[in-house]
Amino acid sequence: MKKIRILAATLILACSVSLAYSQATVQGSLSYASFNYDISGTKYTGDGGALSLQGKLSQNILYDLDIYDGKFDDIVFQNSEGSLTYLVFPNIGIDMLGSQIKLATVKETDTSVGLSYHLYGSSMGIKVFAASDINNYGKFYTYGTNFNLGISSNSNLLLNYKTEDRKQKVTTMDARLTYGLSSSLGLNVGYKSTETKNAAGTATVLKGNTTYAGLSYRF
Repeated sequence: MKKIRILAATLILACSVSLAYSQATVQGSLSYASFNYDISGTKYTGDGGALSLQGKLSQNILYDLDIYDGKFDDIVFQNSEGSLTYLVFPNIGIDMLGSQIKLATVKETDTSVGLSYHLYGSSMGIKVFAASDINNYGKFYTYGTNFNLGISSNSNLLLNYKTEDRKQKVTTMDARLTYGLSSSLGLNVGYKSTETKNAAGTATVLKGNTTYAGLSYRF
């Protein structure tokens, strides 16, 4: 969690500095979230909030940060994922990835560095990435894809898939639909599923989903 907070603070500071010089783009959303998870047969249901930030710090630096925070009775749920990409070439980037999930007996944190390939179309953006854990470089890997699909002139759909292959194998998939009410303001709804397994992949340690809805704003 500490690494995620440091990454988030760095992104927010960088956004503030860049915005002051009109170099950055920011799209943020704040949503109400409902959480439903199962750990070895014990079910946890609760609610909380979801915060999302995406955009550019400059023409070559892209960022993406999602934070989910809630409570199940007296148990805190925290799930954060962030990426910072430096485009060395228009289609190739160097990525720093961070993730954290915490609920009851499950606590997983990962920071990875790797490469990504970006493909752009008139109404579509695709990112394919692969990275390795900085503490065990070359041993544990993170890989996945991000799709940004323009459905109409004022709505788009984000589809993401990621697997973190390490001591606890973590797979996440999420979809987010944003409908623009104006050039800046929009409505967003989303669904995210998370599953962790042990190293052998035989026992599910945690499995569940997050559903959320709220407002988005483009600066």
